[in-house]
Amino acid sequence: MNEIIEKIDTNKLMELVIDKHNKFIGIFKEEFSGLDEKLNAIKKQSQEIKKEIESNGTKIIVLNEKYFLYFHQAKKQREELFNTVLEKMQKANAPNIHDVARISGRIEEFEKKLQNSRNIDDEDKAIVEIKKLLYDFESEARKSGIIVTSKPILDILNEANASHKELISIMDKPKQDISSPNDFEKQIGEIEGRHNWLKRRIESHIAALAYWEKQKGGIKVE
Repeated sequence: MNEIIEKIDTNKLMELVIDKHNKFIGIFKEEFSGLDEKLNAIKKQSQEIKKEIESNGTKIIVLNEKYFLYFHQAKKQREELFNTVLEKMQKANAPNIHDVARISGRIEEFEKKLQNSRNIDDEDKAIVEIKKLLYDFESEARKSGIIVTSKPILDILNEANASHKELISIMDKPKQDISSPNDFEKQIGEIEGRHNWLKRRIESHIAALAYWEKQKGGIKVE
């Protein structure tokens, strides 16, 4: 009789132990699932920001180079066009050759401003003035029977201006974006501590649960 009671008590005790492990597994798994989802989301955000920063870093280098290269190309192309026209005007003894030379000198002043400018508003104004002077140049050339177009030069100037504006927009992004990866790394470190602890506890309870279920089923466990 005592042996039966003892067996019932032992089975009851094992059931309580099994219930306890199941309870902890349920609680820990629920928290683990939430943390796992949060951790993956933060890691994804962190990677995206790192990629964006790396991409922006490359863009800044390229745009800065394009900005100066385009202005240099526009200047060189403009000088070649003016020299060609001035040579033709000189051969034809054109009376307005000095007007074209004066326009060239005025454009050179604005080209120097563009090469040294860091202010987009000043740059916009300089380009507007260069456009006006190039139209005047075309008009003076026509008076001497020379048909020219400054559109390719204007296109390059616009490309340079667009590159500079894009460069400024990237560089003027909020400073907190730069420190975001560090913030995310800190969050990841904090969450991973609890995340790893829960993982170990779940594995421990699952192992213990398997042990007691075998014991309850009469399977001898070493």
